[in-house]
Amino acid sequence: MHSDRKIKQSKVVVIGGGTGTSVVLEGLKKYPVELAAIITTADDGSSSGTLRKKYQMIPPGDIRQCLVALASGNYGYLNERFQKGFLQGHTLGNLLITLFHQRSGNFQEAIDDLLKLVGAQGSLLPMTLKPATLMASLKNGKKLIGEKNITSSRHINGELKKLSLRPASIAANPRAIEAIRAADVIIVGPGNLFSSILPVFLVAEIKNAFLKSKAKKIYVANLFTQPGHTDGFSLTDFLRVFAEYFGKDPFTHIIYHNQAIPNKLIKKHSTASIHEQVSLPAEVSKKDKRFIGASIFSRITKKRSASDPIAKIRNPFLHDSQKLAKAISKLL
Repeated sequence: MHSDRKIKQSKVVVIGGGTGTSVVLEGLKKYPVELAAIITTADDGSSSGTLRKKYQMIPPGDIRQCLVALASGNYGYLNERFQKGFLQGHTLGNLLITLFHQRSGNFQEAIDDLLKLVGAQGSLLPMTLKPATLMASLKNGKKLIGEKNITSSRHINGELKKLSLRPASIAANPRAIEAIRAADVIIVGPGNLFSSILPVFLVAEIKNAFLKSKAKKIYVANLFTQPGHTDGFSLTDFLRVFAEYFGKDPFTHIIYHNQAIPNKLIKKHSTASIHEQVSLPAEVSKKDKRFIGASIFSRITKKRSASDPIAKIRNPFLHDSQKLAKAISKLL
């Protein structure tokens, strides 16, 4: 005997940047959930930065990665970069988003149209409807302006006084606020702490909506630390930084990789600028039931493109989208 009653889908919101958020979306799209992702609009490097400046638009790169992740078929070629000529360094997906934006004049509408084009289920919501500029004020009085300069800086750890956005009063995308208010589950991360994740919460309306939400709040911990940003951090240090920005530790669950990552694999794919491994399990309190350890590391590394101007500082190591989705699904 079966019931015709529909099972209510959990509304899941994922918050972050491009690579980490796209991995979460790729895994969860196979589950009976209603997905929405709120993406930072502060990127100003590589192809995204060039198109942002040229067309006065929201940087497309992070949105593009998430678009490919949500697509119903294999649209991985949208992430590929032109290797030579005047388009060198640009991805086909970034150019396609730019074209759709030019056509409609509305970035959110352009993304909605592209989601339909690739047969995606879910929503992609830029955190703001205008590009934002990230600024880091250091304790010595120096200011680093732009996500590109902050990401490549080796002076964030211990020297950061304050992160802020320009314009300071930039408005949130109204649909991002709606998504947070309706959410049953909000997933934060994985991603660069200071230049991908925290910028979303520098938008006051998003931060306030997040803190007021009664949804389960899941933090997916990074696999590695970032030189100059989170050197020597344990998982509890990441949570401490969040608590500084939120006024409290807001997470109901923390998912982390609980297996040693083979040194052989790290040496094979690392460069001098790539992240160093964090020993997360040793720092986890067994008394705190929020911590959920799982084997969620992918042995398939992200390919670097020779025409990518920041390839050397991109971390090639990823979470396994299916294993991570399975760990998250147990909490839905």
